[in-house]
Amino acid sequence: MHGPDLSFAVLSDLHFMAWKDTLAPVEWVPQVIDSLEDAVCQQPDFVVLNGDLTNGKRRDYDLAFQAIRQVVPCPVYCTMGNHEYYGFYEPEDYAPHPFSPERAQRRFLDYTGLKNIYYQVQTRMGTFLFLSCESYSPDLKDAGWLSDRQLEWLSKRLTSAPAGPVFTFVHQPVNRTVAKSEYTLVQSEVLRNILKTRPNTILFSGHTHCRMDRVDQLVRQNGTWFVGGGCPHGDYPQFRFVQVYTDRVALRLRDCSQKRWHEEYQYVLSLPDLNLGS
Repeated sequence: MHGPDLSFAVLSDLHFMAWKDTLAPVEWVPQVIDSLEDAVCQQPDFVVLNGDLTNGKRRDYDLAFQAIRQVVPCPVYCTMGNHEYYGFYEPEDYAPHPFSPERAQRRFLDYTGLKNIYYQVQTRMGTFLFLSCESYSPDLKDAGWLSDRQLEWLSKRLTSAPAGPVFTFVHQPVNRTVAKSEYTLVQSEVLRNILKTRPNTILFSGHTHCRMDRVDQLVRQNGTWFVGGGCPHGDYPQFRFVQVYTDRVALRLRDCSQKRWHEEYQYVLSLPDLNLGS
């Protein structure tokens, strides 16, 4: 049987962290690295790390990218989540200058090598749009915040995207979509209205740490597929594996602790309006 034309792994909430005094990794980091290794064993064309890769400190990024360089041989695409802004809680990490969202973003760009915190990757099998949380405040209770500029950028990219599926990634889910998304993204209604202009767009999120085999982790609203994320550590370490064919997209789910597929969890999304053809 003909295999997929493109495949990729999606992980979020890796939370690479090192202790301040010793620089030793916190207790869940070995499990995260093990999950990354398992993802690589599935031979994806690339890996998506959809927010909360680190806790925002230099030592966390050093730890994360040391592991990524050692474990992941394929391209890696990252987005910013709320934890990338947690330098707010350790201002001396930004000395001699005070913490600011802009400095947190610059640190993210320096480590990832990206030119912007939101960006597009175009492949022959579809368009990939990566969004990033742009601010953090305790008053937001970890909800994501996107600027008008980023939302306008997204709208233009959806309009101009060539035929084929559009895969979009943002750390915090749109409100009232997937599991535990009661108040997770400030601009949810605006984003929802933008997404429905391009039917059959698939939006991947993270943030909630919910098990991904829950039935409410795959939701379709107004023509948009919303796919909730979990995390690769804890009691239910999981990641999604996406296989793209010319006429469909298959969503698979990997149990990292058992090193097996959730065979009962495999969804095939037909995209008749966005076929690439043979």
